[in-house]
Amino acid sequence: MRPVDLLIIGGSGFVGAKTAQAAAEADYNVAYTYWSHRLSLPIRSYQVNLVERNTLEACINEARPRILIYCAVPRGGELLHRTVSVSGVQRTLTALNKISPSALFIYVSTNSVFSGRHAANRENDLPDPEVRFDAYRAYAITRAEGERETLTSWKNSIVVRTSNVDGRDIQGNLSPRLGTLVENLQKGQPVSRFTNRLISPTLVDNIVDAALELISDRFQYRGILHVAGSQPLSDYDYTLCLARHLLLDEALVKMDQVETSSPTGILNISLDGSFTQSLLQTRLLNVEEQLARIFPAKGNNWE
Repeated sequence: MRPVDLLIIGGSGFVGAKTAQAAAEADYNVAYTYWSHRLSLPIRSYQVNLVERNTLEACINEARPRILIYCAVPRGGELLHRTVSVSGVQRTLTALNKISPSALFIYVSTNSVFSGRHAANRENDLPDPEVRFDAYRAYAITRAEGERETLTSWKNSIVVRTSNVDGRDIQGNLSPRLGTLVENLQKGQPVSRFTNRLISPTLVDNIVDAALELISDRFQYRGILHVAGSQPLSDYDYTLCLARHLLLDEALVKMDQVETSSPTGILNISLDGSFTQSLLQTRLLNVEEQLARIFPAKGNNWE
């Protein structure tokens, strides 16, 4: 079996599946891994369980990729977080080094590596997940460790942080978080959203567009990038924009506040991607532009 151009570890997930589809349409020879369900795409797939030994290594040995995107996301307790986000990266790089030591390795990370206590979260700012004491602490700490493992162990690597990713999957269905918001607003049900948490809503298609640019031979930067929406705003303001775009009742969006130890009272987990944008031809979209791509027709005339 001939080597692939691109192997996506965690390719059955939301970001991974959209990337696999787009790369295949761009004439890359693509393969992806899945844990429990195979995608409805005519590309090579491998069933890989990162908890078990050998399936990951066997996949990499057979695929022999020249580019590998690692976007596997843990679903479970702290042990699984470490298995997927840290030891999975270590095993991947060890296997990759044996068969393709010059391959490009891209690790997809998260805004969660930042505690939210700072005024800005730029590409060169140090993550501080250890000061988080919420439900995302294990995820944040292990994701940051995965970043460090990538940057210290693999010279030809890019860490891509992103944030609050929504949009449509490869079947055209809304992502669960966005779908729930839309459904509740359509039913006339109030939704409570945080006014003091800043996020960077990101369209999955925008990530995919950027990913195709990153894996091209023309893109030479290696290091940390923030591939996220260009407009930081609160959960509350984002949901107001959503209701307004769909011509739904904005009064249904209720104010709430998240508990935070930030001195300013604002939990800022948005990503400043100014440096990244200076390197990319792909334009990182604001919220209105994202909503226009998800819902091309304003109001209720969309599917």
